[in-house]
Amino acid sequence: MTPVAISSSELRRLAVVALTLAGTLEAAADEPPIEVSVAPLYVGQVVTLEGEVTRTHRDGYVVRLQLGEEPQTVMVQLQIGMLSRFPPHPEAHYLGKEIRVVGRVDEFRGQIEMRIRDPDHIALVDELQSDTADEEVRALQDRVRRLEQRLEDLEADPLPTP
Repeated sequence: MTPVAISSSELRRLAVVALTLAGTLEAAADEPPIEVSVAPLYVGQVVTLEGEVTRTHRDGYVVRLQLGEEPQTVMVQLQIGMLSRFPPHPEAHYLGKEIRVVGRVDEFRGQIEMRIRDPDHIALVDELQSDTADEEVRALQDRVRRLEQRLEDLEADPLPTP
């Protein structure tokens, strides 16, 4: 393979594009998820999509996850590389489960699709909800500790009675 020379201005331009895309994905991840049925309205946009994986298919280094039932489906294509961080056998791992995926909605030959290369852009909804519940429990435990400390402080130094 012959090395390709890239000028510093081209390298800067590529870096700006990469950072812009990363920022767009992060912003989309903060938005509420859309449903499979409305995905065609978002072609060309980066969104968070949520749906149940109803079918899967593996073709070499591409795993296709179908969200929803005909006629309203979205095909999520996972691009599996040699050093992939996706779960082993993603076609079995995600089948029948509710997932949340962040990416650009495209249309190819009449099929709504989303291509994912980074496993950080796909998650099981159950795991996201349990993470949120764990955070809420920790926040409540912290609040209880602060209230207990305040109560101890008040008991140690009671207010003067008039």
